[in-house]
Amino acid sequence: MDDSFYTFPSTREEALTMLYLENQDLSGKTPAQIHTMYWETIKAIRADYTEKKQNGYKFR
Repeated sequence: MDDSFYTFPSTREEALTMLYLENQDLSGKTPAQIHTMYWETIKAIRADYTEKKQNGYKFR
């Protein structure tokens, strides 16, 4: 029996993305548009992390 399970959010990027989207006006948005917003936000967060890391930003 597989006792593993997935929790959401399971990464920093997922948590920040959901926090961001929860604070957006999503009225009138289709599920597909929200899906696109989710992945665009994940991509932006990851790019920001990479840029900070390359520029010597001290995490913690």
